[in-house]
Amino acid sequence: MSDVDVLAERLKAALARLGRRSRRQTRGDLTAGQTSTLAAAAQLGPVRLGDLAAHEGVSAPTLSRVVAGLETLGLVARTPDPADGRASLISLTPEGEAELARLRGEHIAFFVSRIAALPPDQRAALEAALPAIEALAGPS
Repeated sequence: MSDVDVLAERLKAALARLGRRSRRQTRGDLTAGQTSTLAAAAQLGPVRLGDLAAHEGVSAPTLSRVVAGLETLGLVARTPDPADGRASLISLTPEGEAELARLRGEHIAFFVSRIAALPPDQRAALEAALPAIEALAGPS
């Protein structure tokens, strides 16, 4: 196994653990899929279900069920697509925007507490590695 293979495995495992821990720290009843869909709908703006499904990497029927759950909670709304009356656009309600802001705040607070607990040399190493990590993640 090459050094790059080992680095890739360690990075993937560490990021997965960090993501799981971050998600466990947030309160609320939303699933990871609902949270991801809520964030994607906010990022993409009013968006067609098919485009949102493609962005999330799931089938349209699967995402339709997720969106239906978010609608029931009052976090998203469907409106007719002015360009195609057969389709609808998904957008966040004010309640959805508030919930997403709350979740993001909790996630940031989790990371702030974890980073603050690192010794100064590890914080500096994290800061130095951040451009490479951002390059790996690609454009948002």
